[in-house]
Amino acid sequence: MAGNGGMAGAAAGTGGTAGAAAGTGGAGGAMAGNGGTAGAAAGTGGTAGGAGGAGAVCNGAAALCERPYNQVAVACTHNAMSSSVYGFVAPIPNQKRSFTQQLDDGVRCLMLDTYAYMGDLYLCHGSCGVWGAMPMKKGLDEIAAWMTAHPTDVVTFILEAYISEADTLKALAASGLSSADGLADPTRPLYVHAKPPGSPWPTLGEMIAKNQRLVVFTDDGKANGKWHLDWRAYGWETPYDDPTWSCAVNRGDPTLHDNQVFVLNHFDTGPIGADEATATAANAYPLLLDHAARCWTKDAKLNPFAQIPTFVTVDHYHAPTAGGPSPRADVFDVVDALNAAWPTPLPP
Repeated sequence: MAGNGGMAGAAAGTGGTAGAAAGTGGAGGAMAGNGGTAGAAAGTGGTAGGAGGAGAVCNGAAALCERPYNQVAVACTHNAMSSSVYGFVAPIPNQKRSFTQQLDDGVRCLMLDTYAYMGDLYLCHGSCGVWGAMPMKKGLDEIAAWMTAHPTDVVTFILEAYISEADTLKALAASGLSSADGLADPTRPLYVHAKPPGSPWPTLGEMIAKNQRLVVFTDDGKANGKWHLDWRAYGWETPYDDPTWSCAVNRGDPTLHDNQVFVLNHFDTGPIGADEATATAANAYPLLLDHAARCWTKDAKLNPFAQIPTFVTVDHYHAPTAGGPSPRADVFDVVDALNAAWPTPLPP
C-alpha cells in the first residue's frame, strides 16, 4: 500500500504515552516523546489533564479523546504473560518483554490466560508448571502500578479464563484494580459497562475522566455483562494461527449489531510455540497493514458496519522495526495509520 500507510499528525504518537504530573485529584499537563513514555505522578483516583478538555491526551494522542472506545485501534499482545522475561520457556514464549515494557512501548491490550494452580491463581499458557507460571497477583500488581502512573491511558484485558468470575474479581480487587463488589469506584480503574451488546461505548476521554480505564473481556460464557464482558457477545475475531491472514469470522458475529469491538488476530503460532522469526515476518508493516485494511473494508457478512480493527493482536510485538514510517515497532505504525484514517477505512 502506498500513501495511505502514512500517519496523520493528529493521531500520531500512539506508541508513546503522555503522562500528567498531578497529585491526587489534581490536573497536570501532558507531554510525550515519539515512542517514549512521560511518567505521570497521580494517585489512582486522580483525574489527569482534564481528559476530554483543552490540552487533554488519551492513549498518547489528543485526537483520540473524543473517539468511542471501540473506534480506537490499539496494539494487543497475544499471551502477554508468556514472556521469557517471566521465565516462560515452553511452549516458545509469545513475547520477550515485561508487562511494564509492553505498556511503555504502546501496547494497550493484553491477552491473559488465568488458572488455578497449587492453591492460588496464576497466569499460564496451556497449563501451569516449571515451564511457565506467574502468580496472578504479581502480574496484576505490575499492571496496576503502571496504570496508576499513567492516568490518561485506557487498557484492555482479554481473558482466556479457567477460573471463576468471583476469583477473577478477587484478584483484580487484591491488586487495587477494582472494588471488592465490582461496582464503579473512582479510586479503582475497572470499567463497568452494564449495557447490552450493541450499545454505544463511551469515549476515551469520558472513561479517563471517570477513572474507568480498565476494560475486562473474557471468554467466560457466564460473565455478568457489567464489569466482566464476554467478548463474543460484544465483538468478533478473525481466525488465529492463520498464515493466509483471512478476514473470515471465527468467533462472534459482526452482523448482529453495530458498536462492536473487532479482534484482528495476526499471529501464526506454530506447534512448539511462537517462533520469533515467524512473528517478525508476520508483523512487517506492509503485510500487517494490508491485513488490517482488508478486514476493515465494509462487507455484508464480514464487517457490515465497517468497524475499525480495535485490537491488532500479534506475537513478539517488538519486531520488526524497519518497515514503518517511524523507528518504533511496525505494529504501532500500523495502528497509528488506522487511527489516522478513521472513520474512513483504508483501501487495501
